Amino acid sequence: MSKRTLAAVSAIFIALSMFSSTTAVAAEPEAPSACTVGGVAVPEGQPVPEEIPTVISCFDSVVEAEQFIEDGAPGDIEQLLETGPAARGAAVAASTVTIGKVWTGTSRSGSVLIHWGTGSGCYGVTYGFPTLASGWNNNILSAEGYSNCWASHYDTTSYGGDVLTCAPYCATLGFMASRSSSIVYRPVGTFG
Repeated sequence: MSKRTLAAVSAIFIALSMFSSTTAVAAEPEAPSACTVGGVAVPEGQPVPEEIPTVISCFDSVVEAEQFIEDGAPGDIEQLLETGPAARGAAVAASTVTIGKVWTGTSRSGSVLIHWGTGSGCYGVTYGFPTLASGWNNNILSAEGYSNCWASHYDTTSYGGDVLTCAPYCATLGFMASRSSSIVYRPVGTFG
């Protein structure tokens, strides 16, 4: 093989190697981001509050976000339950639980927002989220309730307009796709 042919073959091999590695990098999906937001338990039959502070934390992975909730949402729970000596004591004593998840893609894909609450889930209580954090409003395509909760998605803030209840999972939100502006988590068997 001549030096010229060898040089040409080498140049083609190098070019193909560069193209292949660039293609491989471009084909790798981005890891979805995960955020958490807390809700206040409201006894069944009581009106769901229309004003709840939005206390949100974001993480690089779903595992980190779930561990944060399992650890008691330190820092966030105090903000959610207000500050003060009595509230701090209540926050320390309160357990936290995942009550639902929403995704920006269908079938549990894309970025995830994990809703958590105090207590043990929707056993005799509901959790209301009258507004959704920036980036999540009108951007949800799939949803699921956890801990004995079904999720009712509303078209407008403060639980108004069209509603769709995920009992407990919606791989797509159908007519409510990219329309959720508020969510109520209710006990299983309860529709919005």
